[in-house]
Amino acid sequence: MSIFAPSFQLPEAMSASAANVDALYSFIFWLSVVLFVGIMVATVYFVWVYRKRPGHKAEPTGHNLFLQIGLAVAPIPLLVGMFHWGFKGYMDMSIAPAGAMEVRVRGFQWGWEFEYPGGETDSVLHVPVNRPVKLIMSSSDVLHSFYVPQLRVKRDLVPGMFTSLWFQPDKTGKMDVFCTEYCGGKSKDQNGNELAPSEYKGHWSMLSQIVVDTQEDFDKYIQGKGTPKDPVEFGKALYTQKGCNACHSVDGSVGVAPSWKGLWARSEPMLDGSMVTVDGNYLRESIVLPSAKIVKGYGSPSIMPSYQGLKDKEIDAIIEYMKTLK
Repeated sequence: MSIFAPSFQLPEAMSASAANVDALYSFIFWLSVVLFVGIMVATVYFVWVYRKRPGHKAEPTGHNLFLQIGLAVAPIPLLVGMFHWGFKGYMDMSIAPAGAMEVRVRGFQWGWEFEYPGGETDSVLHVPVNRPVKLIMSSSDVLHSFYVPQLRVKRDLVPGMFTSLWFQPDKTGKMDVFCTEYCGGKSKDQNGNELAPSEYKGHWSMLSQIVVDTQEDFDKYIQGKGTPKDPVEFGKALYTQKGCNACHSVDGSVGVAPSWKGLWARSEPMLDGSMVTVDGNYLRESIVLPSAKIVKGYGSPSIMPSYQGLKDKEIDAIIEYMKTLK
């Protein structure tokens, strides 16, 4: 590979958006090389020309307003251009196109779980080639970070909220998934006994893979996963099992807490005067930290207990059930 290729120093590009990332990286890299060489050449030149010599007396160079203004102003167009280039690329990679396949990603100490639109789950992510894929991610414990070098994508998984990213693989193959946020480690068992090095678990072992298949192979893979549990039915069962029905109705009737009917995507006034759109992040926070945002008219503090013990999959199922209550 030529050293002037956009992916010089980078792994193989396997996504449609990688070309823009590589081009910007390459531009900044070679601009830095040119500036470095230019500064070093000028430094050596001035060191030689103005070296100490017998019979030469140093004289102050004086003030040069034109030079000072020029050095301050000249880089501005270049910096603005690079910022615009990078920001446009960031926005393009932040907003998934319509029709993207949504995959639920759950990070935990120390592994990954991927759930497909039909409810199928796996510890390795399979995706079809040339199709946009949107990852909706959350962490069940500490801060994690989803990073795939070949796709040029990275995004943190923050406890208590959802984050997302998208990509469109443009060639089949396999690539590694890394966690790039230190998320702890375990070298002892629950009794305090030292584990064998081969049994150590932690940030360094939080690895997975993305397998890019043809559409035909991807369909076969999904069919081979069998029939998963319906998340809506699971959420409906949890509504009773976890005691949500004691305070929240599903038919619109008013109780000691807001009804779940028609709640999804609705704007709700909060006790502090702010307005909140009921989405996944708000519902997740309300389940885990019910006193964080209290709906106006339902008093303070919140009478709802915290459900921090719920697993990510259970919270997701409850949210999916709430979406159906229109």
